Amino acid sequence: MSTPRLSPPAFTVAFSCTYAVVFVMNWPLFLYYPLHGALVWGWHPISSIGPPIVWYGFMTEATVAGLLGAVCVAPDAVGRLRNRFWLFPLAAMWTCVYVLRRLFL
Repeated sequence: MSTPRLSPPAFTVAFSCTYAVVFVMNWPLFLYYPLHGALVWGWHPISSIGPPIVWYGFMTEATVAGLLGAVCVAPDAVGRLRNRFWLFPLAAMWTCVYVLRRLFL
């Protein structure tokens, strides 16, 4: 039985695109409330127990999408984008900075 080959370029593209989308749309997989150690699935904030951390939900959702992309796409299938993979994380970072631009000005 052979082990599946993972495609790092496909992980990069899927992770970056998914993170940018869930960040912009504010769709975390779960909310974590550190003061009480509570984990709430989906976007159902509980205002009585403090502020939630949504970043963990964003990262988990993007990681799952990246792993699915890495498993489902063959490493050789992304040949045309060979030297342009750095554009996807850069675009995701600029998207997040643009959404948060009010915090920086």
